[in-house]
Formats: sequence, structure tokens, C-alpha cells
Amino acid sequence: MTYKIFSALNIIVLLSSCVSPKIVEEIKQQRQETFLENQKIKSENLTFSEENIELKDKLFRLNNEVNNLISDSTERSKSYRNLKSQMEDLNEAYDLLTAKNTQMISNKAKETRKLLDELQSTREELLYKEDELLALEANLSVKQKELLRTQNDLFEREQRVVELQSIINKKDSLLSSLKDKISTALLGFEGDGLTITQKNGKVYISLEEQLLFASGSWQIDSRGIEALSKLSIALENQKDINVLIEGHTDSIPYSGRGQIKDNWDLSVVRATAIVRILTNSSTIDPERLTAAGKGEFFPIQNNNSISGRSANRRIEIILTPKLYDLYELLDD
Repeated sequence: MTYKIFSALNIIVLLSSCVSPKIVEEIKQQRQETFLENQKIKSENLTFSEENIELKDKLFRLNNEVNNLISDSTERSKSYRNLKSQMEDLNEAYDLLTAKNTQMISNKAKETRKLLDELQSTREELLYKEDELLALEANLSVKQKELLRTQNDLFEREQRVVELQSIINKKDSLLSSLKDKISTALLGFEGDGLTITQKNGKVYISLEEQLLFASGSWQIDSRGIEALSKLSIALENQKDINVLIEGHTDSIPYSGRGQIKDNWDLSVVRATAIVRILTNSSTIDPERLTAAGKGEFFPIQNNNSISGRSANRRIEIILTPKLYDLYELLDD
């Protein structure tokens, strides 16, 4: 463009030789103005070029920033979409958890109510049990006192039992000693219709009819009197021994005459006859003696045989220790 302007000016100069100076001067002046204008344009063009370069650089940077922003926006959009999806999932999970939590709270409320009711019931039952326990403790205190009294009574009873056993043992020892003494006194008569036994806390002296009486009689023969005399001497100092004399017969009815009518009478008078011999032969206290007739009603063998009837016709002298101290102990 500049080249074209200079060409035009040269043409104008060539033509100036054909024009007036005034016109030439005007043309020069125009040329100068044009040159100045051209320089100004050049300067402005340079400025515009620099600005253009700067603008291109800015445009480049802006494009890069835009590209970066687009890329970043894409990533952010993608991240946003991911976050949005996660947010939706989280909201869904939150709603589900909220529903479950609401249900759990409702269930827990019911369970809590149930537990509270059970707790109240348990508390009421506990209070009832405490009342029962207090009553039981009071009753236990009473029972313990009763137990203590019972234990004391039991101890006292045990002591009494020990004392009773001591007395019984003493009596048994006394009876054993008495049995031995009587056996020694009647040594020549045992096996001759006389037996001595100890049982049930008593000494039994059994004398068969043949040792004392003739059949149907109550008169004691000499051998019987001898045996009874020795027995009375052995008993006279045994002041703690009571003596029971029992007369026994067999089952054959008594056929005698006079005041003796039956076996009852015969057993009684025979027992009485024994008592008289005992009292007449020693200083034995008559108050210790008792005569009793048993008739045929307490046999020791069968009355169907001769030997059985002979064994049943007997006198039994029963020695029993006095138990005053034992009775006193029992009465305490």
C-alpha cells in the first residue's frame, strides 16, 4: 500500500512540471501530510501489531484457560454427577435408615414400655417378697427361739435318758447280782423242778408242782420249804426288790372238796402258802410280797400232754426292782 502511494506521488511530481508552482506546492504539502499520515499509520500499525501480538498471546492464554476451564468443568461435571449420584444413594440410604430407625424407635419404645411394665411387676413382686421375707424372718426368729427351747428340752431329755439308762443299767446289774445270789442259794434245787431266768428287767423263779406240792394239794412238802427258806433269806435284805408270787394250774378241773372249788382257788391258796413260808422263814417285809392266782389261763406249754400239764402246774416268783427313783425322774 505504501509503495502505491509513493508511485502516485512520483507521478504527481512528474506532472508538476506541467503545472503551476502553487499547485506543486500544494501537492508537496499534501505529500508531506501524506507522509506524516503514513508515518502515523505505520506507528499506529506497529502499535496495533504489538497489541495484536499481545492480544493473540492473551487469546492463547485465554484459550488455554478456557480449555482448562472446559476440562475442569468436565471433570467437575463428572465429579458433580458422581457426587449427585452418591448424594442420591446417600439420601436413599438415609431415608431407609430413617425408616428403620423410626421402626426401631417404635419397637424400642414398645420394648421399653414392656420392660418398664415388667420392672414395675418385678418391683411389686420384690416388695411382696420382702414382706414375705420379713414375715419369714419374724417367724424364723420365733422358730429359732422354739428350736432353742426344744434343743434345751432335748438336752434335758437326753440327760434324763442318760440318767434313766444309768438307773436301768444299775437295776439290771442289781438283778444280775440278785440272780447270781439266788442261784447260789438254791444251787441244789436247779434242775430239780426249779429254773431261774432274767428277762424284761425282772428275775423269774419258776418252781414246778413236784418240788412243792402233792397233786391237788396246797400243803408244801419239806423239800419245798427248804428251798423257799433259802430264797427268803436271800431276799430279806433286798429292800428295793418287790416279790410277786403267782400260782398256776393245768387245764384239768379241780375235783377236790371243801372250800377249794376250782383251779382259781387252788392257784390262790398255793400262792398264799408260799407267802407264808417266805415271811415265816426270814425278816422279809410282807409289804414287798404279793400273792396272785392265775388258774389255768397262763400256760407255758400245751395241756394236751402229761409233760405239758406238769410244766403248767407251777409257782412263779417274780422279782421286780422298785423304780421309785426312775419314776421320780420321769415325773420331773
